[in-house]
Amino acid sequence: MIEHRNSVADRVRATTSGLAAMTLALTLVGCTTQSGEGVMSTTPTAAAPTDRDEPRFLIDCVDDGLGEVVTFARLEEAWASTDYLRLHACTAYPATGEPIELTPPEELVAETAAADLPGEDLVSLFALALATCVRVTPDSEPGIADVPTSILRAALELCPEAPHAGLLDAELQTRGPQ
Repeated sequence: MIEHRNSVADRVRATTSGLAAMTLALTLVGCTTQSGEGVMSTTPTAAAPTDRDEPRFLIDCVDDGLGEVVTFARLEEAWASTDYLRLHACTAYPATGEPIELTPPEELVAETAAADLPGEDLVSLFALALATCVRVTPDSEPGIADVPTSILRAALELCPEAPHAGLLDAELQTRGPQ
């Protein structure tokens, strides 16, 4: 009888998880390769952009599965990618290609990132934290051990719901208080 209850509970959890994943997938816009297919128009950050139709930042990641660079306009797009575990070497940059001014929430993240990197440009520091939010590999080069502590803290501030947030937090714990 207990086995039957566990079986039903497992099926309910599986169905709920499947529906949540399907809902998330249906709400995402997608990604684009360097060839320009499937251009997106949403924001990657928790900060409210001035124009909701245009992304403030784009994120490029190398996709080992496809063997090419894939561009995302939202963190959720990268996290939901079927090749998520094959993404590495992510970089973020202003979508316009021109200098931008950070929003107040973005500036707070950049200031957290600046703790170990004084004198660095705040937009660049925010971009580093944003790229770290996509995925950091635990054991490749460069990997999580190569990420400055302040960037790890800023990434957790920006994206505490990231699939690898536990990994970022565990790395911070191994480094001790600073």
